[in-house]
Amino acid sequence: MNAPASCPAWSIGELLQWTTDFFSRHGVEEPRLSAELLLGHVLDCSRLALYTRFERIPSPRQVAAFRELVQRRKERVPVAYLIGKAWFFSLELDVSPAVLIPRPETETLVEQAIRLVRNTTGWEAPEILDLGTGSGCIAIALAKNLPGARIVAVDISSSALDIARKNAQMLGVRDRVRWLEGDLCEPVQSLSPPVRFHLIVSNPPYIPADQVDALMPEVSRHEPRLALEAGPDGLAFYRRIATSAPGLLRPAGALLVETAFDQAVAVEAILLAAGHYDSSRIIRDDAGRERCVLVRLAAC
Repeated sequence: MNAPASCPAWSIGELLQWTTDFFSRHGVEEPRLSAELLLGHVLDCSRLALYTRFERIPSPRQVAAFRELVQRRKERVPVAYLIGKAWFFSLELDVSPAVLIPRPETETLVEQAIRLVRNTTGWEAPEILDLGTGSGCIAIALAKNLPGARIVAVDISSSALDIARKNAQMLGVRDRVRWLEGDLCEPVQSLSPPVRFHLIVSNPPYIPADQVDALMPEVSRHEPRLALEAGPDGLAFYRRIATSAPGLLRPAGALLVETAFDQAVAVEAILLAAGHYDSSRIIRDDAGRERCVLVRLAAC
């Protein structure tokens, strides 16, 4: 990354333009956004602020730090890991390679969960379980938007739970989310006294094992495989949740899961075949893709 001979130092505008072109040449997705986020991180300012300082010249130390991040982004390290931040449901979250980066698609699950709770009589103070919480994005978004909710969030990774607890602390919901380490429903099943939930939500791993390496490099090389891979057909976790979740639900309780865009019908069939749920619905995201499956127990 060498400045033109006629330019002894680069302005913010010049850095952004050069880096955008550099990323484009190397096949980096959203090259301008990547450049803005990385430079804003180095300069400790917002993307908007970059454009109010377009002619300013960063210090040599700042340029050196930016150069290092640009090189790592060229190697397809996700921007979120490089800056340690991601945004989900209007919340800023800490992330690290220990957790899956929150996806915009998952906001569909949160929106549906909030709508369901607000529209169900008797759910003014719901007990909610989040299976496979990762960064805590779902549990924390629900806690922020449902003040009466009490939430239990589970993950098998202690490193992920460390990130989730930190996010809950930063966002002011530390006392409203209980974090448990373990494999899906197992740590909840051993609670004493037992807890029964109005709603269980989950965005489980759903990528078939032989497809993980074919994903974009940002995902296949850098995101935790534990949060991606789900057996030969990508449905392994839904089968486990289908049979274990009903025993943790109250009468008329609901299970809401995210799926890949082409899995919803298969997941709905798996959940209904378990024989516990008496109604189901497939929910589409803003792009019109089938994104979530909602099933409910009978009222009694």
